[in-house]
Amino acid sequence: MSFEDLHKATAHQLSAAVDSICKDFEVDAAKLDELTAYFIEQMEKGLAPIQDKQTDKGLPMIPTFVTGSPNGTEQGVLLAADLGGTNFRVCSVTLNGDHTYSMEQMKSKIPDELLEDENVTSDDLFGYLARRTAVFLKKYHPDAIAPKAGGAAAESLKLGFTFSYPVDQTSLNSGSLIRWTKGFNIPDTVGKDVVQLYQDQLTEQGLDMVNVVALTNDTVGTFLSHCYTSNNTDSLTSGEISEPTIGCIFGTGTNGCYMEEISKITKLSDDAREKLLKEGKTHMVINTEWGSFDNELKHLPTTKYDIDIDQKYTPNPGFHLFEKRVSGMFLGEVLRNVLVDLHARGLIFAQYRTQAQLPHRLQTPFELDSEVLSHIEIDDSTGLRETELSLLQSLRLPTSPSERKEIQKLVRAISRRSAYLAAVPIAAITIKTGVLNKRYHGEVEIGCDGSVVEYYPGFRSMLRHALALSPLGSEGERKVHLRLAKDGSGVGAALCALVA
Repeated sequence: MSFEDLHKATAHQLSAAVDSICKDFEVDAAKLDELTAYFIEQMEKGLAPIQDKQTDKGLPMIPTFVTGSPNGTEQGVLLAADLGGTNFRVCSVTLNGDHTYSMEQMKSKIPDELLEDENVTSDDLFGYLARRTAVFLKKYHPDAIAPKAGGAAAESLKLGFTFSYPVDQTSLNSGSLIRWTKGFNIPDTVGKDVVQLYQDQLTEQGLDMVNVVALTNDTVGTFLSHCYTSNNTDSLTSGEISEPTIGCIFGTGTNGCYMEEISKITKLSDDAREKLLKEGKTHMVINTEWGSFDNELKHLPTTKYDIDIDQKYTPNPGFHLFEKRVSGMFLGEVLRNVLVDLHARGLIFAQYRTQAQLPHRLQTPFELDSEVLSHIEIDDSTGLRETELSLLQSLRLPTSPSERKEIQKLVRAISRRSAYLAAVPIAAITIKTGVLNKRYHGEVEIGCDGSVVEYYPGFRSMLRHALALSPLGSEGERKVHLRLAKDGSGVGAALCALVA
């Protein structure tokens, strides 16, 4: 066999292997029906009392004690702090009372040692957060923290704390960490009240005037922010009322929240439910923590790559398995694992004879960013030249035109699975709450934030297509409006602080 014939045979084998892998990533209408029904079942189970929060693998369905939503007329200046997956942000938010706001903010990258050093403690992490808060206040609110004449007490500053990790929340301003996700792994924080940890370190920094009065997470913040900025009408639907229903994140991680009837949240004590109902409260925002949907893998589509990533490369194996198929943190890692496997099978990158000879970046977990996939996704250049440059720049990986064609097929299969799965909780919550049936010709607004939903090419279109294939059907899909909700974690936390 000539070299040319050998090359053609290998290219054919690679194409066949890639087609088979892509098929494993497919999610069809039947699977969407199955997953949506199971999601609703898990929501109802999660609203009931849970015996062991540490080991339970169902949807956490965490009560947030946020019992109302803003209408855009709120006013005031409040502080917000946001601990995300890679950054810590401190903000001061001015609510103007007309659906608009202004904001000052300072973002700091979380030091690698807080993410990687196994000896890191809660005091190390929250001490860092308090120090960055002090730097922000000295820059933007020096008068608030300056000593007052005659020893007068400093004026109190309310702060809403966005903490985007699973907590067992017992009131609006207290909640203990259930488990870490997205890179942190500080064992002594688990089970502790994260508000108290932060407040104690603020006091250590001499910031007694700052009171952490509300605990929320990024998805609840996104929901509240969207409610504040939305005029609740959709000009594209002849002014029909469009009700904010869900807040969701599709970025480094994924999560969502929605308004649930308090009478159905039976995991709340009878006394707590009765107290809220007597106060005239009828609904409460529930943080679903849907990244943990189907941790038992009864229905989620699963490939060998998903299993390897979960077991070998994450600090929380067996948890957040939905997130590990959907979120931006994992899209590139799925592709990296597929490419390494295809090379091990002798189907790609023949210039590297062993895995050890592959470029170091291709061998390194989580080195391949989803931003690279977004460039490959829409590359229509001759010979996929843009893909070639992206892989050279990000991984130092040379590729042939035929290899790039197959890599693009893989990228599109991985992103499509992500978007289709992302439609499941949106369809399930819309159906469970019956929001489409509450008003004749009613519409639904979904407040969305996160780099994937905002920037990944075609993600929202693919998600919408999946909604039409889901039990919502094409008619229901047309009534669901995805709205980008910017600065959700900052503005939403401030709104939480306002009502505290």
